[in-house]
Amino acid sequence: MSLPRKTRIAARLGRLYPLMSGCGTIANSSFLRRFDPDSPMDVTVEVAGGKARIPTHDYVGRAMLYMGELDRKIAQIIDRVVEPGDVALDIGANLGLVSLRLAHRVGPRGAVHAFEPNPALAPYLAQTCAMNPTLQLHHHKMALGAEASEMSLHVPPSNAGAASLRPAAEGLGGQVVQVPVVTLAEFVVEAGLTRIDFAKIDVEGFEAEVMRGAASLPTQNLPNVIVFEENTPRVAGIAPPALEIAQELGYELFAIARSAFRLRLRARAAPDFLQAHDYLALSPHMDPARRARLQV
Repeated sequence: MSLPRKTRIAARLGRLYPLMSGCGTIANSSFLRRFDPDSPMDVTVEVAGGKARIPTHDYVGRAMLYMGELDRKIAQIIDRVVEPGDVALDIGANLGLVSLRLAHRVGPRGAVHAFEPNPALAPYLAQTCAMNPTLQLHHHKMALGAEASEMSLHVPPSNAGAASLRPAAEGLGGQVVQVPVVTLAEFVVEAGLTRIDFAKIDVEGFEAEVMRGAASLPTQNLPNVIVFEENTPRVAGIAPPALEIAQELGYELFAIARSAFRLRLRARAAPDFLQAHDYLALSPHMDPARRARLQV
């Protein structure tokens, strides 16, 4: 089944949106919802890196359909630091938008490990992997956390990507499923990884637990670059948990500021550092040439 003409036209026009921020908000606005198919449907869309299978009634699915992107700031960081042959992790892969971009960047000599335990999203990500057979994209149906266990994943309606392992997520409503959880340290050993060049962590408030699960790794085996969310409610003067753990692991931290036209990074000393919700962590072992491309 193909998309209605009105949807195809809106999707072509949406791809012309020029700003760095706002893709998800605009794609899910009441204005663009007028162009949705009359009934929810699954479709294949082209995004940076390849083809993706998406549900048109999902928050991230709409962003991929209408804008081809969710957060261009993150995309720009990836394009600056990820190189052919790299090993990258997409932790909280959702529908595979970032995974595809990473897999295209690392090429046939690299590898991307996409972690997505949500059974509402796994079939889409599996189809996306199958539609891009030349990409070194590997889907792992598990979550990462502070210790190996099985946990309750709370999946809210209409935005499966907002599913969370946090106990506070019980108030989200929707479905609750049990999912396997391993630590990043365990995965690195099992997968035989000797290095991780890049990691994106977007796990709806569980970012600190993912980092705790990496703490036993030797410093040289930790990701060289991490992009992560931190949406924990702010307490004046106190850094949220994921930021503190990243600093304890030896990372230099930058806030990724909201921006209209260019990537703007704020150092820890900046007065608006704690006001951000997306952060960049750089290892002291990071290649200086890659660091220079971030202009920090």
